[in-house]
Amino acid sequence: MSREEKTTSSDLFVSIFFVIFISFVASSTLSAYIIEPFMRDGSIHNRPRFTINHDALETIANDKNPSVIAIGSSMMFKGLDGGCVSTQLDDNISVYNLGQVMSRPYTDMLHIPGIVNAKPDLVLVEIGPNLLFNTTGSNQLEYVELRFKLDSMYQTSVDVGGWIELIEPEHRSWLAMNEFERMKFRQEYVPKALEERLLNLLMDETFRPEWIYPGLYGWVPESDSSEWKNYLQTPIFPDDSFGFDGMSKVERDEYNLTHMKGASGYHPINNSQSHLVLDYEINTLLESGIKVMIVTPPQHPSSLDYVEAGQWDILNETIDQFLQLENVSLFSQLWEQGWEDDHFYDRNHLDDEGRVEFCQRLAPAIEEVMDIG
Repeated sequence: MSREEKTTSSDLFVSIFFVIFISFVASSTLSAYIIEPFMRDGSIHNRPRFTINHDALETIANDKNPSVIAIGSSMMFKGLDGGCVSTQLDDNISVYNLGQVMSRPYTDMLHIPGIVNAKPDLVLVEIGPNLLFNTTGSNQLEYVELRFKLDSMYQTSVDVGGWIELIEPEHRSWLAMNEFERMKFRQEYVPKALEERLLNLLMDETFRPEWIYPGLYGWVPESDSSEWKNYLQTPIFPDDSFGFDGMSKVERDEYNLTHMKGASGYHPINNSQSHLVLDYEINTLLESGIKVMIVTPPQHPSSLDYVEAGQWDILNETIDQFLQLENVSLFSQLWEQGWEDDHFYDRNHLDDEGRVEFCQRLAPAIEEVMDIG
């Protein structure tokens, strides 16, 4: 091959490389541009809060005040008013609620590297009888797939940590581990986003359900808005009228006879997937100099009446094991006295009055752990 032919071949290879690279960057940027306005308003998927974690942790990392981050399930999400707790504390401490509906340690663990990078002083980790299990069943797996895809498509290589070793082999395809895979996940939302855009422009309509915007549940403000930081502390909670407060006597009597016994369905198992994940989460935080407070939220006292003696011994044993570690404390409200019907939205979630009570109980516990006041 002549020198000119070699040069031409080399130039062609370089040109092809740049075309592929530019196409990839353009596709990645375009897909993000197309879907981003609709990811948090409920128009192209109905769980916009699932998209907040990466931006939330960046915001917290830039907070110059001491900070507390809470992670966990809907019981943490609906129970913690971080803004209320912050006002009860000295030293301008910011308390952030990153709880998610239906979350479990297996999904929360993806954010441990981000939490470490955010450098909070304390992390509240929910551990309850509803969380010590293995992920099985089609509904649970569908949830994990959704969370893994939504969470990882917003992350970067910095967010990859020891949690990757705990991912079940059959679930790894649900994770975006590089920018190509993140773009692929984002592109799943492009067709619906384009439909939403056209619907907005041509008919001044939206796919967004009325209940989600400007309603009281589900909607998430943009991360560059004035509401963003407040939202991270005090999320938009479901209105009490959708819970016990909105039930007629007949509806409430029926609820008490059927759903109130739900706590009896929690059967924690030992050496579960959640145990392995919690061990990773708590030890990683401690190794990074971050204190951990285990939080066990309250459940309706009538629901607890259905729990058999010894049914939750594994929960107690699990918590006791973690409490052997230095800088791990406990805030358990599960069996504490004083929780009343008026505090609850339903059998295992707090309402407005319950969040105030939770706030007043939690703030002194945080003060003690952080040695303030």
